[in-house]
Amino acid sequence: MRRRDFLTASASIAAALPFVSTLSPLFGAEGEAKKILFFSRSQGFEHSPIKFDENGDCLAAKKLTELAKPLGFEVVSTKDGKVFDGDLSQYAAFVFYTSGQLDQEGGDNQNPMTEQGLKNLFDAIRGGTGFLGFHSSTDTFNRHTGFFCDPYYEQHEYIRVTGGEFIIHGEQQEATVEICDETLPSLAKRKPGFRLHEEWYANKNFAPDLRVLASLQTADMKKDGRNKCYDRPAFPCVWARKEKKGTVLYCAFGHKDEYWTNGELDDVNSDLLKAVVGQIEVPTLPNLKTVCPGADMLQNDWVKGLVNESD
Repeated sequence: MRRRDFLTASASIAAALPFVSTLSPLFGAEGEAKKILFFSRSQGFEHSPIKFDENGDCLAAKKLTELAKPLGFEVVSTKDGKVFDGDLSQYAAFVFYTSGQLDQEGGDNQNPMTEQGLKNLFDAIRGGTGFLGFHSSTDTFNRHTGFFCDPYYEQHEYIRVTGGEFIIHGEQQEATVEICDETLPSLAKRKPGFRLHEEWYANKNFAPDLRVLASLQTADMKKDGRNKCYDRPAFPCVWARKEKKGTVLYCAFGHKDEYWTNGELDDVNSDLLKAVVGQIEVPTLPNLKTVCPGADMLQNDWVKGLVNESD
Protein backbone atom coordinates (compact mmCIF):
# COMPACT_ATOMS: atom_id res chain seq x y z
CA MET A 1 0.00 0.00 0.00
CA ARG A 2 1.31 3.48 -0.91
CA ARG A 3 2.05 5.77 2.03
CA ARG A 4 -0.68 8.27 1.02
CA ASP A 5 -3.30 5.49 0.79
CA PHE A 6 -2.16 4.08 4.14
CA LEU A 7 -2.50 7.47 5.86
CA THR A 8 -5.94 8.02 4.33
CA ALA A 9 -7.16 4.59 5.47
CA SER A 10 -5.70 5.10 8.96
CA ALA A 11 -7.47 8.44 9.34
CA SER A 12 -10.78 6.91 8.27
CA ILE A 13 -10.46 4.10 10.80
CA ALA A 14 -9.48 6.50 13.58
CA ALA A 15 -12.46 8.71 12.86
CA ALA A 16 -14.80 5.75 12.97
CA LEU A 17 -13.52 4.24 16.23
CA PRO A 18 -15.51 6.40 18.69
CA PHE A 19 -18.67 5.62 16.73
CA VAL A 20 -17.96 1.88 16.77
CA SER A 21 -17.17 1.75 20.49
CA THR A 22 -20.34 3.66 21.33
CA LEU A 23 -22.66 1.44 19.33
CA SER A 24 -21.07 -1.94 19.93
CA PRO A 25 -20.23 -3.07 23.46
CA LEU A 26 -18.61 -6.13 21.90
CA PHE A 27 -15.56 -3.95 21.30
CA GLY A 28 -14.39 -4.12 24.93
CA ALA A 29 -10.95 -3.55 26.35
CA GLU A 30 -8.39 -6.15 25.36
CA GLY A 31 -8.73 -9.17 27.64
CA GLU A 32 -12.07 -8.02 29.07
CA ALA A 33 -14.35 -10.96 29.86
CA LYS A 34 -17.47 -10.83 27.69
CA LYS A 35 -19.11 -14.08 28.75
CA ILE A 36 -21.64 -14.93 31.45
CA LEU A 37 -21.70 -18.48 32.79
CA PHE A 38 -25.22 -19.74 33.48
CA PHE A 39 -24.99 -22.76 35.77
CA SER A 40 -28.20 -24.74 36.34
CA ARG A 41 -27.25 -28.06 37.91
CA SER A 42 -29.95 -29.59 40.14
CA GLN A 43 -28.69 -32.10 42.64
CA GLY A 44 -32.09 -31.64 44.26
CA PHE A 45 -35.41 -30.78 42.59
CA GLU A 46 -35.05 -29.61 38.99
CA HIS A 47 -37.32 -26.67 38.13
CA SER A 48 -39.12 -26.61 34.80
CA PRO A 49 -37.45 -23.41 33.43
CA ILE A 50 -34.00 -25.03 33.65
CA LYS A 51 -34.83 -28.45 32.22
CA PHE A 52 -32.77 -28.99 29.07
CA ASP A 53 -34.53 -29.85 25.83
CA GLU A 54 -33.08 -32.16 23.18
CA ASN A 55 -30.77 -29.33 22.09
CA GLY A 56 -29.37 -28.80 25.57
CA ASP A 57 -31.25 -25.53 25.99
CA CYS A 58 -33.82 -24.30 28.53
CA LEU A 59 -36.24 -21.40 28.96
CA ALA A 60 -34.14 -19.53 31.52
CA ALA A 61 -30.98 -19.79 29.41
CA LYS A 62 -32.83 -18.57 26.31
CA LYS A 63 -34.16 -15.52 28.14
CA LEU A 64 -30.79 -14.67 29.71
CA THR A 65 -29.12 -15.03 26.32
CA GLU A 66 -31.69 -12.66 24.79
CA LEU A 67 -31.19 -10.08 27.55
CA ALA A 68 -27.41 -10.33 27.67
CA LYS A 69 -26.84 -9.85 23.94
CA PRO A 70 -27.60 -6.09 23.79
CA LEU A 71 -25.33 -5.67 26.82
CA GLY A 72 -22.48 -7.17 24.81
CA PHE A 73 -22.30 -10.52 26.56
CA GLU A 74 -22.51 -14.13 25.44
CA VAL A 75 -24.23 -16.58 27.80
CA VAL A 76 -22.63 -20.00 28.22
CA SER A 77 -25.18 -22.44 29.67
CA THR A 78 -24.16 -25.69 31.39
CA LYS A 79 -25.06 -28.14 34.15
CA ASP A 80 -21.57 -29.66 34.22
CA GLY A 81 -19.96 -28.99 37.59
CA LYS A 82 -16.51 -29.58 36.14
CA VAL A 83 -16.73 -26.24 34.37
CA PHE A 84 -15.36 -24.67 37.55
CA ASP A 85 -12.13 -26.64 37.16
CA GLY A 86 -11.48 -24.73 33.94
CA ASP A 87 -10.57 -21.16 33.05
CA LEU A 88 -12.97 -18.90 34.95
CA SER A 89 -11.22 -15.68 33.92
CA GLN A 90 -13.23 -15.68 30.68
CA TYR A 91 -16.45 -14.95 32.61
CA ALA A 92 -17.58 -11.52 33.79
CA ALA A 93 -20.27 -13.12 35.97
CA PHE A 94 -21.80 -16.37 37.16
CA VAL A 95 -25.57 -16.80 37.16
CA PHE A 96 -26.86 -19.71 39.27
CA TYR A 97 -30.27 -21.38 39.14
CA THR A 98 -29.32 -24.47 41.12
CA SER A 99 -30.41 -26.72 43.98
CA GLY A 100 -28.97 -29.29 46.35
CA GLN A 101 -25.43 -30.30 47.20
CA LEU A 102 -23.65 -29.44 43.97
CA ASP A 103 -20.54 -31.36 44.97
CA GLN A 104 -22.47 -34.64 45.22
CA GLU A 105 -23.96 -37.10 42.75
CA GLY A 106 -27.70 -37.34 42.08
CA GLY A 107 -30.52 -35.15 40.82
CA ASP A 108 -30.06 -34.44 37.14
CA ASN A 109 -27.01 -36.77 37.15
CA GLN A 110 -24.67 -34.13 35.79
CA ASN A 111 -21.04 -33.93 36.93
CA PRO A 112 -20.70 -32.60 40.49
CA MET A 113 -18.46 -29.69 41.34
CA THR A 114 -15.09 -30.73 42.69
CA GLU A 115 -13.61 -29.38 45.90
CA GLN A 116 -11.12 -27.39 43.84
CA GLY A 117 -13.89 -26.15 41.55
CA LEU A 118 -15.85 -24.81 44.50
CA LYS A 119 -12.73 -23.04 45.77
CA ASN A 120 -12.16 -21.63 42.30
CA LEU A 121 -15.72 -20.24 42.29
CA PHE A 122 -15.24 -18.39 45.59
CA ASP A 123 -11.79 -17.13 44.56
CA ALA A 124 -13.20 -15.78 41.30
CA ILE A 125 -16.06 -13.97 43.07
CA ARG A 126 -13.68 -12.45 45.62
CA GLY A 127 -11.41 -11.42 42.78
CA GLY A 128 -14.20 -9.43 41.11
CA THR A 129 -16.37 -11.82 39.08
CA GLY A 130 -20.05 -11.07 39.70
CA PHE A 131 -22.55 -13.60 41.04
CA LEU A 132 -26.32 -13.60 40.52
CA GLY A 133 -28.57 -16.29 41.98
CA PHE A 134 -32.16 -16.93 40.96
CA HIS A 135 -34.92 -18.58 42.97
CA SER A 136 -33.61 -21.96 44.18
CA SER A 137 -29.99 -20.82 44.33
CA THR A 138 -30.68 -20.36 48.07
CA ASP A 139 -31.72 -24.04 48.17
CA THR A 140 -28.11 -24.90 47.37
CA PHE A 141 -25.52 -26.20 49.86
CA ASN A 142 -28.05 -25.71 52.66
CA ARG A 143 -28.03 -27.72 55.89
CA HIS A 144 -31.81 -28.06 56.43
CA THR A 145 -31.71 -26.96 60.06
CA GLY A 146 -35.29 -25.69 60.09
CA PHE A 147 -36.73 -22.54 61.62
CA PHE A 148 -33.63 -21.33 63.44
CA CYS A 149 -30.88 -18.97 62.34
CA ASP A 150 -27.55 -20.79 62.33
CA PRO A 151 -24.31 -19.34 63.74
CA TYR A 152 -22.37 -17.64 60.96
CA TYR A 153 -19.42 -20.03 60.96
CA GLU A 154 -21.67 -23.10 60.94
CA GLN A 155 -23.19 -22.00 57.63
CA HIS A 156 -21.78 -23.37 54.39
CA GLU A 157 -19.34 -20.96 52.76
CA TYR A 158 -21.67 -20.74 49.76
CA ILE A 159 -24.45 -19.42 52.03
CA ARG A 160 -22.15 -16.87 53.65
CA VAL A 161 -21.04 -15.65 50.22
CA THR A 162 -24.46 -15.54 48.55
CA GLY A 163 -26.29 -14.06 51.53
CA GLY A 164 -29.22 -16.32 52.45
CA GLU A 165 -30.46 -19.88 52.88
CA PHE A 166 -33.70 -21.68 51.99
CA ILE A 167 -35.89 -23.19 54.74
CA ILE A 168 -39.14 -24.23 53.04
CA HIS A 169 -41.92 -22.82 50.88
CA GLY A 170 -45.70 -22.84 51.04
CA GLU A 171 -48.21 -22.91 48.21
CA GLN A 172 -47.77 -20.58 45.26
CA GLN A 173 -49.63 -17.34 45.86
CA GLU A 174 -49.75 -13.66 44.97
CA ALA A 175 -47.89 -11.34 47.33
CA THR A 176 -46.56 -7.80 47.47
CA VAL A 177 -42.95 -7.04 46.63
CA GLU A 178 -41.92 -3.75 48.25
CA ILE A 179 -39.13 -1.71 46.67
CA CYS A 180 -36.43 -0.86 49.22
CA ASP A 181 -33.77 0.67 46.96
CA GLU A 182 -34.03 2.61 43.69
CA THR A 183 -30.64 1.73 42.21
CA LEU A 184 -32.13 -0.54 39.56
CA PRO A 185 -34.33 1.62 37.27
CA SER A 186 -36.73 -1.28 36.71
CA LEU A 187 -37.44 -1.47 40.44
CA ALA A 188 -37.49 2.29 40.94
CA LYS A 189 -40.28 2.69 38.39
CA ARG A 190 -42.35 0.12 40.30
CA LYS A 191 -42.03 1.92 43.62
CA PRO A 192 -43.55 1.51 46.17
CA GLY A 193 -44.08 -2.07 45.02
CA PHE A 194 -45.92 -4.58 42.87
CA ARG A 195 -47.88 -7.80 43.14
CA LEU A 196 -46.42 -11.08 41.89
CA HIS A 197 -47.65 -14.67 41.90
CA GLU A 198 -44.70 -16.91 42.80
CA GLU A 199 -43.47 -19.88 44.75
CA TRP A 200 -42.07 -17.83 47.61
CA TYR A 201 -39.01 -19.22 49.33
CA ALA A 202 -38.89 -18.66 53.07
CA ASN A 203 -35.20 -17.85 53.52
CA LYS A 204 -33.01 -17.30 56.57
CA ASN A 205 -29.35 -16.77 57.58
CA PHE A 206 -29.28 -13.40 55.84
CA ALA A 207 -25.82 -11.88 55.63
CA PRO A 208 -25.74 -8.88 57.99
CA ASP A 209 -24.26 -6.66 55.26
CA LEU A 210 -27.10 -7.12 52.76
CA ARG A 211 -28.30 -4.24 50.67
CA VAL A 212 -31.98 -5.15 50.35
CA LEU A 213 -33.32 -4.06 46.97
CA ALA A 214 -36.82 -5.49 47.49
CA SER A 215 -38.65 -7.31 50.27
CA LEU A 216 -41.49 -9.80 50.44
CA GLN A 217 -44.40 -8.36 52.42
CA THR A 218 -45.94 -11.18 54.42
CA ALA A 219 -48.76 -9.33 56.21
CA ASP A 220 -51.51 -10.37 53.77
CA MET A 221 -50.09 -13.74 52.70
CA LYS A 222 -51.83 -17.04 53.44
CA LYS A 223 -50.50 -18.51 56.68
CA ASP A 224 -52.62 -21.63 57.08
CA GLY A 225 -51.20 -25.15 57.06
CA ARG A 226 -48.08 -25.37 54.90
CA ASN A 227 -48.15 -21.57 54.59
CA LYS A 228 -47.16 -21.24 58.24
CA CYS A 229 -43.67 -20.40 56.98
CA TYR A 230 -44.98 -16.95 55.99
CA ASP A 231 -46.11 -16.19 59.54
CA ARG A 232 -43.19 -13.84 60.00
CA PRO A 233 -42.26 -10.21 59.30
CA ALA A 234 -41.21 -9.00 55.86
CA PHE A 235 -37.87 -10.37 54.63
CA PRO A 236 -35.56 -9.75 51.65
CA CYS A 237 -36.40 -11.24 48.25
CA VAL A 238 -33.98 -9.25 46.06
CA TRP A 239 -30.64 -8.25 47.51
CA ALA A 240 -27.02 -7.35 46.88
CA ARG A 241 -23.79 -7.50 48.83
CA LYS A 242 -20.06 -7.35 48.25
CA GLU A 243 -17.77 -10.35 48.65
CA LYS A 244 -14.44 -8.52 48.59
CA LYS A 245 -14.25 -7.28 44.96
CA GLY A 246 -17.23 -9.28 43.70
CA THR A 247 -20.80 -8.03 43.44
CA VAL A 248 -23.27 -10.67 44.66
CA LEU A 249 -27.00 -10.47 43.89
CA TYR A 250 -30.02 -12.66 44.50
CA CYS A 251 -33.53 -12.61 43.04
CA ALA A 252 -36.22 -14.89 44.50
CA PHE A 253 -38.31 -14.89 41.30
CA GLY A 254 -38.30 -17.45 38.50
CA HIS A 255 -40.07 -20.64 39.61
CA LYS A 256 -42.60 -20.74 36.76
CA ASP A 257 -42.05 -20.97 33.01
CA GLU A 258 -44.17 -17.85 32.57
CA TYR A 259 -41.61 -15.74 34.40
CA TRP A 260 -39.11 -16.46 31.65
CA THR A 261 -41.53 -16.22 28.72
CA ASN A 262 -44.13 -13.50 29.34
CA GLY A 263 -41.65 -10.59 29.39
CA GLU A 264 -43.33 -8.80 32.31
CA LEU A 265 -40.14 -8.57 34.37
CA ASP A 266 -37.58 -8.66 31.57
CA ASP A 267 -36.44 -5.18 32.54
CA VAL A 268 -35.73 -6.35 36.10
CA ASN A 269 -33.70 -9.30 34.82
CA SER A 270 -31.84 -7.03 32.41
CA ASP A 271 -30.96 -4.64 35.24
CA LEU A 272 -29.77 -7.54 37.38
CA LEU A 273 -27.47 -8.62 34.56
CA LYS A 274 -26.20 -5.06 34.18
CA ALA A 275 -25.49 -4.93 37.90
CA VAL A 276 -23.69 -8.26 38.05
CA VAL A 277 -21.35 -7.35 35.17
CA GLY A 278 -20.71 -3.86 36.57
CA GLN A 279 -22.76 -1.74 34.17
CA ILE A 280 -24.90 -0.61 37.12
CA GLU A 281 -23.10 0.10 40.37
CA VAL A 282 -25.07 -1.19 43.34
CA PRO A 283 -24.60 0.55 46.71
CA THR A 284 -22.99 -1.61 49.37
CA LEU A 285 -24.20 0.28 52.43
CA PRO A 286 -26.19 -2.34 54.42
CA ASN A 287 -29.87 -1.61 55.04
CA LEU A 288 -31.15 -5.01 56.25
CA LYS A 289 -31.86 -3.90 59.82
CA THR A 290 -33.57 -0.73 58.59
CA VAL A 291 -35.92 -2.04 55.91
CA CYS A 292 -36.42 -5.61 57.21
CA PRO A 293 -35.86 -5.35 60.97
CA GLY A 294 -37.69 -8.62 61.69
CA ALA A 295 -36.11 -10.71 58.93
CA ASP A 296 -34.53 -13.10 61.41
CA MET A 297 -37.89 -13.79 63.12
CA LEU A 298 -38.53 -16.96 61.16
CA GLN A 299 -41.97 -17.68 62.59
CA ASN A 300 -44.02 -15.63 64.99
CA ASP A 301 -44.67 -18.75 67.10
CA TRP A 302 -40.92 -19.34 67.29
CA VAL A 303 -40.40 -16.25 69.44
CA LYS A 304 -43.13 -17.51 71.79
CA GLY A 305 -41.04 -20.58 72.48
CA LEU A 306 -43.19 -23.02 70.52
CA VAL A 307 -41.64 -25.84 68.56
CA ASN A 308 -42.48 -25.93 64.85
CA GLU A 309 -42.60 -29.34 63.18
CA SER A 310 -43.52 -28.27 59.64
CA ASP A 311 -40.01 -28.43 58.21
